[in-house]
Amino acid sequence: MSEQTFLTHLRRHFQHQGQDTLYSFREKSWHRLSELGLPTKSDEAFQYVSLRELYQSSFGFSTSIDIDKSSFSEAILPECKHAHLIFVDGRFAPHLSDLSALPPQTVVLPLDEVLRSHSSFLQHHISRSLKEENDPFALVNLALHPKGAFFYLPPKLEMKSPVQVLHLFTGCESIIAAPRLYMTIGAHSRLHWISTAHHFQSHKPHFIVPATEISLEEGSALNLLDAIDCPRASWHMESVRVLAKKNARFHFLNFTWGAKAFRRSFRVNLKGENSEANLNGLWMLNANRSAHTHAIIEHEAPFTRSMQLFKGVLNDASQSSFEGKILVRPEAQKAEAYQLNKNLILDRGAVANSKPNLEIFADDVKASHGATISQPDPEQLFYFKSRGIETNVARRLLISGFCREMIKQISYDSVLKQIIDKFEQFCEAGVL
Repeated sequence: MSEQTFLTHLRRHFQHQGQDTLYSFREKSWHRLSELGLPTKSDEAFQYVSLRELYQSSFGFSTSIDIDKSSFSEAILPECKHAHLIFVDGRFAPHLSDLSALPPQTVVLPLDEVLRSHSSFLQHHISRSLKEENDPFALVNLALHPKGAFFYLPPKLEMKSPVQVLHLFTGCESIIAAPRLYMTIGAHSRLHWISTAHHFQSHKPHFIVPATEISLEEGSALNLLDAIDCPRASWHMESVRVLAKKNARFHFLNFTWGAKAFRRSFRVNLKGENSEANLNGLWMLNANRSAHTHAIIEHEAPFTRSMQLFKGVLNDASQSSFEGKILVRPEAQKAEAYQLNKNLILDRGAVANSKPNLEIFADDVKASHGATISQPDPEQLFYFKSRGIETNVARRLLISGFCREMIKQISYDSVLKQIIDKFEQFCEAGVL
């Protein structure tokens, strides 16, 4: 099956979506996707992503979100007991969500309801997406998403406890899941957000295409912690789009263990003076799992700042890629932009690709980019051995030290425990 045949397969799902209030936007997105086509190896942004098996697969589309709350209660973080949004197989499920801890002014609605109550706002966001979006999988989401969510935190509010979005996958069949989330953080408000996933069955391959669009108003701040765990046989093609206005702050921290193909695409526009973005990620891959990060940060105003730091630990026949671009427009004088990708290779069969790059059109800028790919240092291993520490323990200590910079950024005990447990499982799965 070629990418064109797979596109035909997706078209059948699009045609069965029905003509609801969002249909016109879905239709425009589908036309845009048809013009672009699905990516192939010749597309630079996807040259390291293996899509052949995806295009040879077929998927159903879940139509039910009938599930009992007790079946996923353990997946709800204790910090978010009364502040969580639930998606089931890509569909927002308000009746399963609990938002009682949120300020009463907060707006959380399904997208079809938002189009009736906040029509101009949502139309502006979607129209911009259709005009600017060049990632085919982001357009797949916009064309196929069954029931998205809209989250609005009004100005001058600070959520001291985090909000969790929990993605549940029933696993009854191989499906397409296209969760879509719009977030707007009002001026001078602050929010902590945690994304997690729970799979009831891990042996069914899914095609997961999430999309998150974030608008940060003046002086607002969003800390987003993402710890999405995917089944080994699934494809996960995610897009994250951020627009930051004056003095806004965006901090992103991600942990992933890969999948058949796990790819996350970022585009962050620093439109307001003194806005800031920090993107951080750690992937730990074994077997034949893969993880790919494609990040573009565009500086469009003076005194903007960005930092990208992504790390990867790879074992067996796993593969990763990082392609990052810092784009500094002529008007973004005094901008600061840094980008770094570090990879630790544990096995000769593992492959890490890295392509950091800069495009600077302003003449008063501080910027740097770099990448490292290395193996555990033999001299450091010898140092441990000379002090009576066994080689497997020494390797674990070196890997732990490599990962610590990311793990220590986790502020929540429940998530920290989960990440440490996954790290231990990673080490026990033949890494050491």
